[in-house]
Amino acid sequence: MEENFKVDKDYKEAFNQGYELARDLGLKPDILKDVSAGNHRMQAMKDGMQQYQKDKELEKDMIPSLDMDSLDNDYIDLTNPPDKDKGKDVDIDL
Repeated sequence: MEENFKVDKDYKEAFNQGYELARDLGLKPDILKDVSAGNHRMQAMKDGMQQYQKDKELEKDMIPSLDMDSLDNDYIDLTNPPDKDKGKDVDIDL
């Protein structure tokens, strides 16, 4: 059975603003801890910030981090492939 939820337009707007503040400015929900939690809009913004933090943690778990120190300095330049004939037919006089 599918449940349909209606979200208050103002709550949704504040939630999205909180999410964007967390994403774009790096703000955390703690910044609003002294603001009255009874205020519906402030709670929605906190919820949005918390959701961003959860999404960020999930993303971290899903995408392995790249350890730059473990990479070799040698790399293959795909824009300039090695010459296959290089070194062939070389005469060496001894």
